[in-house]
Amino acid sequence: MTARTFDFRKNFMAGLMMLVAAFAVTATATDDVQAADLAPTPASSHTVVVPVAGATATENAALIVLAEFHPEVGIGPPYLRTAVRPANELGIGDPWNATPAPGGWTPQPTQPAGWDGGNALPGQAPWTNPAPVAPTEPDSNLTRIRGRYTDSRMLGYLGQVTFNQVASLLNETSRLIDTRHVNPPGYEVRTAAALRGLADAVTLPEFLSANRINPSPTAIQGLRQELLQMAQSQPARQSSEALGLMQWAAEVSQQRIGLRREAAGLEFVNSMLDSLDRYSSFVPSRTQFGPSASLEERIVGIGVELKTDADGVLVTGVIAGGPAHGAGVQKGDVIIAVNNRQLRGMSLNQAADLIGGPAGSTVSLTLVRQGRSLSMNMQRRQVYVSSVVDTKFLDSQRKVGYVRVKQFSESTTNDLLKELWSLHNAGMESLVLDLRGNPGGLLSVAVDVCDIFLPSGTIVSTRGRTQSDNSVFSAKWQETWKTPLVVLIDENSASASEIFAAAIQENGRGMVVGRRSYGKGSVQTHFPLQSAAGELKLTTAAFYGPSGRVMAGAGVSPDHNVAKAPGAIDVDDARDPDLHAALQIVRTGRPAQLAEQAGR
Repeated sequence: MTARTFDFRKNFMAGLMMLVAAFAVTATATDDVQAADLAPTPASSHTVVVPVAGATATENAALIVLAEFHPEVGIGPPYLRTAVRPANELGIGDPWNATPAPGGWTPQPTQPAGWDGGNALPGQAPWTNPAPVAPTEPDSNLTRIRGRYTDSRMLGYLGQVTFNQVASLLNETSRLIDTRHVNPPGYEVRTAAALRGLADAVTLPEFLSANRINPSPTAIQGLRQELLQMAQSQPARQSSEALGLMQWAAEVSQQRIGLRREAAGLEFVNSMLDSLDRYSSFVPSRTQFGPSASLEERIVGIGVELKTDADGVLVTGVIAGGPAHGAGVQKGDVIIAVNNRQLRGMSLNQAADLIGGPAGSTVSLTLVRQGRSLSMNMQRRQVYVSSVVDTKFLDSQRKVGYVRVKQFSESTTNDLLKELWSLHNAGMESLVLDLRGNPGGLLSVAVDVCDIFLPSGTIVSTRGRTQSDNSVFSAKWQETWKTPLVVLIDENSASASEIFAAAIQENGRGMVVGRRSYGKGSVQTHFPLQSAAGELKLTTAAFYGPSGRVMAGAGVSPDHNVAKAPGAIDVDDARDPDLHAALQIVRTGRPAQLAEQAGR
């Protein structure tokens, strides 16, 4: 570091210390845990429920953005599902993929006195970190940065925040990381990643456009070199020095390319959080900065499921009874324009913002269906979106029932029981429960659904750095269904889906068929922030199967493995090899034997 830089840091530190405030932050006391926010979601999870701005949000709620997982880059284009979630959540994938530190550096975790490494559960295996994973690819970091600057919440917050507020945000998040993150890297790693993230951000058109600046390539390259040099030469060792580095980065960014200090500081904080794991993040309040909808599955919109397409957005599903269904929108349609505004080149977030709107308002869609252009008008209104779908009999003679659970949301337990009673009244003798492509959801709901089928036994346990992160959930003998059970999983079944499959398998209640699941193993907690209108989503624990085995990276191996079908096959396709395998397993009588043994 040059003498000039050193003096600059030393001189402004005293002045900045007045910005450091202590915040007594308590996360909402809840066992509700759910699917990841900006986490990589299995590739088959393309669900988008378009909401309306201003819908009522529950206290301490957070926006959930599901993203397609690309193994080669870690996270792909965001698939927006706006939903109100409680304070804790299950992320998807394993939490140990921190941004690699500069050469020779190692993380220095800050651990509370007396912490035993999370081995606080009697009779269970000691805490073991999952095997290391490959370093985060640069493209993964760039994609996360791009995603921030097409997110209406982050853009709204960026437009209102002051630098003093960003400084307070850095201090508050640093304190929470030090005390609650399951495996926090040291300040050297965090601040180096923050500087590298800002250096990457200034090269991205999305970042420059969001901040309304157009610096020359020479100026950008010069700033980038300064930031990267600082990341290598002078990492911070404590929170006060991290604040100093952020101040320096903000000042030099303003001088070199005209970037507002607030914008540089906010990206510094966000990139610092990126270094923890792929799921920890700052989540601005949706009620102030973006659209909102309820995880209870009642949303205001048009009732479609979407994914990105080169020409706009592809309709992957239409919610029965919704405005889109009534107007004649079909699965496979491509929406290319909204109110005559072309969607080509837009992110899914941006397209969703255009499609969403106030209840009772009208939206005009231009669609392409099999080469033909269609125009449709519809009125936005509340739509009920059930996570339990496709109830039917796979074998009407043997009365093999089938239910697909798309995610574990607040309504899943009641909706599933409703469908189970419907099948039971029609004579169901065995059940295939399809969790393929299910990215997860609320832990409390996963436990409740397990309780429907399990008469006793451990369902799942969580372990973290504090006692509040350590929990054991067990089944209760109360109105337990004894129906023989086969559970379908695949490589895109994650989080709460894996909790359910492992609980059924390890307690000997049913058979698991398909392919090894995703291998999700982390728990995130949402901490409401005092320094910002929003929350800090932080990885605070890992979860374990009934036997105490680590779930992260391992997943659930099926009792009967089925090779993945070549090409794309819908889950309700008659050619589905997984369904054929499930029926064969039912016919062996093994699920019935397990159900009888479990009920004794």
